[in-house]
Amino acid sequence: MKHIKVILSIFVGGFMFSCDDALDVQPENYLFEEQLVTDDSSAQTSLLGVYTQLNSFFINQYPEYLPALMDGTLRTTTTGINLESSLNSFDSSTSTLEFYYRTPYYVANSANATLKTVAGNSEVSEEEQNRILGEAYFLRAFSHLQALRYHAQFYDLSSDFGILIRDNLSTFENREKERATVQESYDFILNDLNECINRNVSFTANYFASALGAKAYKANVLLYMGGDANYTEAINLANEVIASGEVELESNFEDIFANGVNNSEVIFARYTDNDQTSKSSFIYQTQQKVSTWLIDFLGDDPRAQHTYNESNSSMRKVFLTSIKGGPTNYMRLAEVYLIKAECQARLNQLVEAEETLNIIRNRAYSGSAPALTYSNQEELLDLIFDEYIKELCFESGTVWTATIRHGKVEELKPDVTSSNQYIMPIPLLELQTNSLFGNQNPGYDGI
Repeated sequence: MKHIKVILSIFVGGFMFSCDDALDVQPENYLFEEQLVTDDSSAQTSLLGVYTQLNSFFINQYPEYLPALMDGTLRTTTTGINLESSLNSFDSSTSTLEFYYRTPYYVANSANATLKTVAGNSEVSEEEQNRILGEAYFLRAFSHLQALRYHAQFYDLSSDFGILIRDNLSTFENREKERATVQESYDFILNDLNECINRNVSFTANYFASALGAKAYKANVLLYMGGDANYTEAINLANEVIASGEVELESNFEDIFANGVNNSEVIFARYTDNDQTSKSSFIYQTQQKVSTWLIDFLGDDPRAQHTYNESNSSMRKVFLTSIKGGPTNYMRLAEVYLIKAECQARLNQLVEAEETLNIIRNRAYSGSAPALTYSNQEELLDLIFDEYIKELCFESGTVWTATIRHGKVEELKPDVTSSNQYIMPIPLLELQTNSLFGNQNPGYDGI
């Protein structure tokens, strides 16, 4: 019998640091374990190691509030990367930025380890091999998309400033590599999502990867990429997700969050038990506050009272004390509806887009949302952008990417004077240790 061995690095997450100084000393981030995959059970153990990476503070909490600081829906009371995010100006030498950049690659490398040990392994059943590989491909796509959204010019398909693609288990010998173009980055992510879709990985729980989740993310990626053909395909994928019956909108907006991992709407999330302390109260309730702009913008929208705490302007929906903070929702059905509505509007299918948008609005208004008023495509797209904010603020960077896509950055953040501020820099350490990487992101040379 052939035993396949690999060294699998597992990141130990959960760092609750509030400033860069706390990270000046490099912690012991890795546990090196020899993974021997000899049967279905050990293959599943290898896969669970990939999910373990989502326990990192830098991929389950930072993505909720750093992009919100960047888009202006949050303000900060502290310094370090929080203040840098609110100013849309980053220092490439800080260890906090380094961790934020590295963590998606820990997920990707762990997924690569599973792919290496399970693919073609005769000791793993065909059925389990198909499922495990599909989930690993999804997680690798998910992690690369996180890197692309924050450290690459994801909004420009012609850009050379893409991401570092990790398509094989990273070792000391092969770690130096050139960054890909944005188009190459998207192609890689789409290929991995298609691997999951083609393997028809079942939706069993919202904290496991699935073909359903892959379809939702593929629609998301196609929206980012733009173009009529991509918009059309994104609509078709959104329709498949909506019609699947695997997920459905919660009847009440507040239940999405109050029900934790047991809600019916979330497609992919980081798992947390409702009795598990999962997020830092100090960071969510004290360090970050809802901006005056967002409070005024939400006004009397019914979702406002469930979005923030009126008494102290702290975030509410993504941090509920009743469930010790709660899970991190990366993708939910409401976003799929908004993706569909935006794609319809961009194809000038205005009546259809309004109908799709009103499904989300009517849920917020208990079945009877105020009528929309618009006279052209641009005005309807503005209304869709507004709905991203009302429905999805603080949720995994969705509003920030929409702000860029809808051309609203400079309007909402007057201090932003260049598109260079739309993304974070590549950490200085990456450039110093990877001689093949290529150029720093524009605007950050020498920073």
